[in-house]
Amino acid sequence: MNKYTVMAAGLVLSLGLVAGCGSSDDSESNAQGKNGSSGAPANDAKAKGPVYDGPTIPGLAAKQAWSLPPADAIDLGDTLLFIKDADGGYSTGGLYENEPVDGTTGTLHSSDEPESLTLEFRDVKTGAVRKNLKVTATRVAAATWRDGVPALEVRTSSTSESDGLSAEKTITTVTVYGSDGAQLGKAEHEGGDFHVHEGHIIEQADQASLQLTPIEGGKPRKVTCTGLQASCSFDPRNKDIDGGQAHAPLITGKYAFHVENASTYEDAPEQLVMSDLATGQKVWSTADVTPPQGVELNDDKERTSGSVRVLDVRDGRILTAWGAGAFSTDTWITATYDLTSGKQIGGSTKYAYADSPNDTINTEGSSVISPDRLLAAAATESGTAVWQLADGKEVWAQQDGENLMTPLRFSPNGVLYGTADGGGEAVLAVDSRTKKVLSKSLPEENVPLFSRPSGYGYFSTDKGFFVFPSQAG
Repeated sequence: MNKYTVMAAGLVLSLGLVAGCGSSDDSESNAQGKNGSSGAPANDAKAKGPVYDGPTIPGLAAKQAWSLPPADAIDLGDTLLFIKDADGGYSTGGLYENEPVDGTTGTLHSSDEPESLTLEFRDVKTGAVRKNLKVTATRVAAATWRDGVPALEVRTSSTSESDGLSAEKTITTVTVYGSDGAQLGKAEHEGGDFHVHEGHIIEQADQASLQLTPIEGGKPRKVTCTGLQASCSFDPRNKDIDGGQAHAPLITGKYAFHVENASTYEDAPEQLVMSDLATGQKVWSTADVTPPQGVELNDDKERTSGSVRVLDVRDGRILTAWGAGAFSTDTWITATYDLTSGKQIGGSTKYAYADSPNDTINTEGSSVISPDRLLAAAATESGTAVWQLADGKEVWAQQDGENLMTPLRFSPNGVLYGTADGGGEAVLAVDSRTKKVLSKSLPEENVPLFSRPSGYGYFSTDKGFFVFPSQAG
C-alpha cells in the first residue's frame, strides 16, 4: 500500500458540465430509453464486449453478464461510471496516490492539462448506458454523499492573478453527482487541498483539527483532537480519522469521531469519541465502556496501551479493536458494543496481527468485513482468522504448518479471497464458513470487486472489463 500522502496542493480541474436531467444541451444524451424514462440514451441495449475465457472464479456465476474492452470503473452502486477520451478509448486508471484500501477505483482520470472526456453511467446488471456527460477535466474521482451513498466528484477552478499587491487566488467549484448522473450538491472553495467525503469538504484546519464543511449549505464544524502536541488528520485511503494510536471512521452516518489524548507524548490512553455530526454532542466514547477481557490495565485501572480502533458502526452496534498492552504492540482484542447501553455484546477475539513495516494504514487491529456484516476476517501472525461480528465467536483460524493467507475481501455469497504466503500474483478462494479451499491459483487481476446492492462482481484485465452475477447460493 502507498504510504500516506496528503493530496497535492494546487490540483485544479477545468470541467465543462452540462445541465442536469432533462436538459436540452447537446453535450448530454437525453433521448428516451426503451422503458420511456428520460435522461437515458436511445441505445439502451445490453453491453456486448469480449467473452471471458479465463479460469472459473468461485463466488461468480459461470456466465458473464456483460463486458467492455479493457477499462476501469468507479462503482456507484446501481451504475458503474466509465470514462471515454476524445478518441473513444476507455480510461484504465493509473497509479494514483491515496487510492482506497478496499481495491476499488478512487481516481479514474488525472492529467496535467484539461482533456475532453465522456462520462458513461452504465447499469451494473446489463451494461446499458443510462446517461452520458460530456466534460473537459483534469481529474475525475469517486466520492460519497451523505450516509455513505456512492457518488462522483468533479471540480472546476478559476485563478485570479495578482495585481502586484494581492496574492494570486484559486477558487475551486466542487460538484457531486449521484449514480444517475444527477447533481447532488455544489460548493465553491478557496484552494484545492481538500477531500470530499459524506457530502462534506474535508480539510486540515490546523495540526489538531479538521474542518468539515457541508456541501449545499450548512454550518461548518471543526473536529479537534486533544492532547499534548496533538495531531489529527484524515486518511482518504480508508476515510479514517488518524489521531496517532487511535483510528475510526471520520464520519459514519449522522456521527463523527474525534480523538482525546491524541498526543505524541501521552500521559493517558487515547480515547475515541463519537458525537453528533450536526451538534457536536457526545454520543459514545471508549472512555465510557469497559475494555474487553484481556486488555491490560495499570494500577489506576487505565489501559496500558493507547492503541484503539473503531472498525464499524452499524445497526446500533460498534465494532472495536483494542491494543492488548503496552508491550504487546501487535496483539489486539476485538469486541462489539451496544451503542445505547455501552454494554459489550457477546465475547471477544484476541489475535496477534501480522506486522508489516511497509503498511502505514490498516494492518494491525483491522479486518475485512463481509457484505452482510455477519463475518470479519483478519491477517494475523498465524494467517487468516474469521469470526462472527455479533458475538465475537471465532469461526476458524489457520493453524501452524499452513501457508499463511492474508484476506482481501468477501463475496456476497460467502467466498473469502486472499493472498498466500504474504503476496504474489496468485490468490486463494476459500469458503468463509468451512475453510474449504475453492481455488488455489486465481490470477490477482481476476479477483472480483462486488457492487452493492446487486452483488454483481466485476474485474478488469488486459483482455477486457467483465461483469458477472453472483454465484447462486
